[in-house]
Amino acid sequence: MMNYVISLKHIAKYIVLLLASASLLSGCLGGTLAQQIARSIATSVADNAVASAMDVQELDAQDKFSRKPKNIVLKDTPPDPYLTAFASARFEELKPISEPLPDTLTEVETIAPVVISSQLVRVELFNLLIGDEKAAVYTKAQLLGATLLPKPREWKLWQVATGKIKTEANHSKVKHSEVNQSEATLKQNQQLITFLIPPEFGKLPSGSVTLVEIANAGELNIARYKVN
Repeated sequence: MMNYVISLKHIAKYIVLLLASASLLSGCLGGTLAQQIARSIATSVADNAVASAMDVQELDAQDKFSRKPKNIVLKDTPPDPYLTAFASARFEELKPISEPLPDTLTEVETIAPVVISSQLVRVELFNLLIGDEKAAVYTKAQLLGATLLPKPREWKLWQVATGKIKTEANHSKVKHSEVNQSEATLKQNQQLITFLIPPEFGKLPSGSVTLVEIANAGELNIARYKVN
């Protein structure tokens, strides 16, 4: 407040000086021009002085407010049990579970491969097929999905024959890996079959006896051994 009073005194002092200057100038420069200059200077000085006085007053008020003791009263609220539980919670420690190994390893059952035998029968050759009859046998086997046929370029080297199964009591049987499903048990004394003769057998005459492997359904029977 004291500073504000001092500032007002300075303002009054400046105004007096300006008026005096205006009086002097009115004699030298003319009344109207001198008065305008004096008013302009007086207004500028007065504005600056008032602004300075207001700044000083504002700073004094802020200083008094900052020096005023501040007593903040805290609200006494009961603790929140959920917040307390969340703040104090922690993850449980995981402990590895150790299980003892068995004394003996569990035996794994393995299925033994079953050896299935395909039957070899004695066949007496009747005649050899040639031309269209021979080609028809290969074509029919292909249509039935046969997979054990010789390659087409080798067909002319293989012979296709018909013969009668000989069912003596002492006929030979040899075990093989292929399954016999179509003609596994042959009981008729007179049963004609068609079969292939490999090239290494050569040209067999009528009446020759061979051991023929009876094939699965859809396949062709194949001579495996020559008997005579």
